[in-house]
Amino acid sequence: MHQTKLKALFEKITDQGFTKASGFRVRDFEKGAVALEVESKEELTQFMGYVHAGVVTGLADHAAGAAYASTLPEGKVCLTVELKINLMKPAKGDKLVAEARVVSAGGTIGVVQSDVYGETGETRVHCATSLVTLRAVAIG
Repeated sequence: MHQTKLKALFEKITDQGFTKASGFRVRDFEKGAVALEVESKEELTQFMGYVHAGVVTGLADHAAGAAYASTLPEGKVCLTVELKINLMKPAKGDKLVAEARVVSAGGTIGVVQSDVYGETGETRVHCATSLVTLRAVAIG
């Protein structure tokens, strides 16, 4: 699928459900590498004021899915089949950014590393790393 068309499709997918409610946005989109961001807001925090681990995991997962999907032929999308995440530091900052890159892009199974950073101005803190395994499936 042409990258411009795929990016538009992914932006449409991101603008619904959990990802829309959370405020996820596409920052960068290219074949095999995608970056998403979300503004920190009170509704996304846990009891100590950090962005909730579920949001961090969702951001990492959604970026990973987009990165692998960007390598698939037209008519295919992907679903997560396994996700491992290491939460290394509290997720805080003005925004969180997930940067996903494809490690292996098979025709049926893909593996993607997704790193999450807390950003405030020019300061970036690496707060999580995930490894996501995805399965390609036909649309429809």
